Amino acid sequence: MGIVEKVKKTVKKVVGGGDAKDEGSSRALLRTIEGVVASDKGDKTIRVQVNYQTKHPKYGKYLKRRTVLHAHDEKNEAREGDTVEIAECRPLSKTKHHRLLRIVTKAPEKAVQVSAEEIMTGKAPEER
Repeated sequence: MGIVEKVKKTVKKVVGGGDAKDEGSSRALLRTIEGVVASDKGDKTIRVQVNYQTKHPKYGKYLKRRTVLHAHDEKNEAREGDTVEIAECRPLSKTKHHRLLRIVTKAPEKAVQVSAEEIMTGKAPEER
C-alpha cells in the first residue's frame, strides 16, 4: 500500500467518509452519566437526578451535591425511580441536551396501601 492510499484512508476515518460498514455505523458517544429518574411526567422527557461528591476547597470535607438533567426518552420507557444511563447530545430544547441510552435497573413497583375495611367489604371506605 502506497503513501497516497494510507493518507486517503486516514482522511476518510477523520472526516467520516467511506463505507458505513467499515467503521461501524454507531454514533459517537460523548460523556455518559448515570442517575435516577426523578420525574417522568413529560412526554418523551425525563428528569434525571445525578448525585456526586465534591471536596470543599478550604476545609477538605466531602460535600454531597446533586444536579437535575432533562433527557430525551423516545419510547417513554423509563419510570420514576429507575436508574438510567444518559449521554450528551445536541440541544433538543431550552433545557434538554441529553438522551437516554439504557435503563440500568428498574424501580420496584409501588406498593398500594389497602385498608382493612376495603378488604372486608370489598369497596373503598367513605370520605369523612
